Amino acid sequence: MLRSLPTMSVHRQRRRPVNRYGQMTLNHSRRHRPDAYSLIPDPAAFFAATGDEISAMISATRDDLLGPMRPDETPEEYRIRSYQALATAEELTLAAHPLLQPETTLATEEDWSEDQDLAHRFEVLAEINRAIHTDQ
Repeated sequence: MLRSLPTMSVHRQRRRPVNRYGQMTLNHSRRHRPDAYSLIPDPAAFFAATGDEISAMISATRDDLLGPMRPDETPEEYRIRSYQALATAEELTLAAHPLLQPETTLATEEDWSEDQDLAHRFEVLAEINRAIHTDQ
């Protein structure tokens, strides 16, 4: 008895591929920004667009850093300088991109109540700090 495979071409949507910057951002978000990642309705489309955006930013920064070919520069020297500019542009862009930063937490003070000895030591240090600053 032969079974036919269901036709999925009607249901299958063409997705844009995620480039290396989109994949890098996706992996970083899954690992270091889980709360923000969970709020993205369509991660594949979002990170495909983010990867394209980062790639365009890197290209623009590379072009700014590279500038035109210098009068005394050979094509080989210009190519090497282009690779160097690309590496620098990539480093600058990725380091500054907001999606590649760690997720911030809302806790501003640490809770030491579970460790009574440590809490007592911090209280003593706070008293010493107050005594030093009130004697002046």
